[in-house]
Amino acid sequence: MTTMWVVLGVAALVTVGTVGWVAWRDRSRATGAEDRAAGQEAQARQQRYEAERHLAQGETIQRGQPYH
Repeated sequence: MTTMWVVLGVAALVTVGTVGWVAWRDRSRATGAEDRAAGQEAQARQQRYEAERHLAQGETIQRGQPYH
């Protein structure tokens, strides 16, 4: 009988430990609304930068060549 209680206790501890660890891990991964907004703003800023750079490079190349 004692062995059964020990096995059940160990199983309960392992279960609680696993649930606690997963909850702690997922909490650190969770992003808030502010984080999402900041990520979207950063992505939009990067895309604007890339578009401006692409335009500037195109103008530089075209400036050195005659019009066709």
